[in-house]
Amino acid sequence: MEVIHKDPPMREEIAAGFYPAFEDGWRRAEIAGRFGMLAFVALCALGLLGHGPFSERTRTNADDSITIRYEPVVRFGAPTILRLDTRVPPGGDKVAVTIAKNLVDLFGLESITPRPETWQVAGANIRLVFPVLQGETRALIRFTGSPSFRGGVDLTARLDAGETLSWSQYAVP
Repeated sequence: MEVIHKDPPMREEIAAGFYPAFEDGWRRAEIAGRFGMLAFVALCALGLLGHGPFSERTRTNADDSITIRYEPVVRFGAPTILRLDTRVPPGGDKVAVTIAKNLVDLFGLESITPRPETWQVAGANIRLVFPVLQGETRALIRFTGSPSFRGGVDLTARLDAGETLSWSQYAVP
């Protein structure tokens, strides 16, 4: 078929279903859409738009008494979990963890698993004592909450006889 003009199309071009200006625009839109989808998938895979392989971090203090798994960037009001893996004192049946009071106030703490035996508030910290089965060497403690802050916050945790572990989280709207 012979194209007489580029735009507007001639009757025989429309009848044959060929409109060059529209076809060129459609092709450009397809390519832009594909690049947009690839960018979206890449951002999701990196954990920038949700839970991806890089959205969770692990930190350990100097004496290896506490390891934390957390999300450095969280959404305001969205549920999130902090996991503290603590070392149990030799021959002990309890583990005492001192956390920053901000973890309760700003993190919107909703639950702690397992439930602590005692809570003690001391200034800007809270000391939690957890029962542990005899003979266990590590204890896993899960803090679940919905951040009630926007921006960054610095948090800390430590065992009674251990180094302090510091981390920061950033909440986006």
